[in-house]
Amino acid sequence: MKRLAFGLLLVLANPGLVAAAEASAAGAGETADEKTSEAEAPAAPEAAEANKDELPDLSEEVKEAAAQKEEAVSEATAARRSWEDIVVVPRKGFLKRHRFELAPFSAISFNDTMIRHYSFGGDLTFYLTDVFSIAAEGQYFIKERSERESLVGFQFNRATTLNRFNYSASLVFGYVPGYGKFGLFNKYIVHWDVTVNAGIGVIWTETIPVIPDAKSFPAFSNLDIMPHLGISTRMFVTDWLALSIGLRDYMFEDKFEKRDRPPGQTAAQAKANGVSEFTQNLMVFVSAGLYLPTSFQYKTPR
Repeated sequence: MKRLAFGLLLVLANPGLVAAAEASAAGAGETADEKTSEAEAPAAPEAAEANKDELPDLSEEVKEAAAQKEEAVSEATAARRSWEDIVVVPRKGFLKRHRFELAPFSAISFNDTMIRHYSFGGDLTFYLTDVFSIAAEGQYFIKERSERESLVGFQFNRATTLNRFNYSASLVFGYVPGYGKFGLFNKYIVHWDVTVNAGIGVIWTETIPVIPDAKSFPAFSNLDIMPHLGISTRMFVTDWLALSIGLRDYMFEDKFEKRDRPPGQTAAQAKANGVSEFTQNLMVFVSAGLYLPTSFQYKTPR
């Protein structure tokens, strides 16, 4: 209470102090208004020109960036329009048309239980088109009597009449009905095809006398017409190499030694009195084909 009374007394006693405070506040307000007006006032023309000179000219850079963007868009559009880059069905991985194939092979017969033949030979093939071919075939045979043939003589006291094959030569026509590819080890793509063939040729055979006495029972030979059919599959390893496995059935009528052949007959007499029988020689082949020319080139767009 005493403090309040003392304050009022001080104010009433000094009226000049209040007037000075009001004048000070008014001066401060005018100063703030002047600063605001100066800030809001437009810049002088000279200052504006100076700022304009300091700004960089970006028109050339903008034009260059726009040109680069337009070029990139044009290239992307052209790539999308190019049908040559869209491959729905890939090309065949190997072409044989107008190429030669030299294929050495080895084969083994398996249908005769008494005698087995191994053969070594080769095919020289020319491909008229990619699916049609013509070939020359030649073989040399090596005979091997089976264990069963010797057991027949011991168990039944009977000797079998056998002929051995010596040579053969054929003209073969081929056709490729199917072609495909498969993945190997999830890394390589192997192309293959299937070939069926038919041919006609000749085969030289020779009798194996029941009694191995060349003077009393001389052997005689035969020259037989030999048609044959076959099927094989081929896998292409490189542009000039292919591996093949196949089956061929050679059919001919061969003449065998007569079982009751008397001793002392000549080879011509024994052949005249021989027994003719239809013979089938089924053989499994494995071969490696070498192609010439060693490369090929596509002439049509994919």
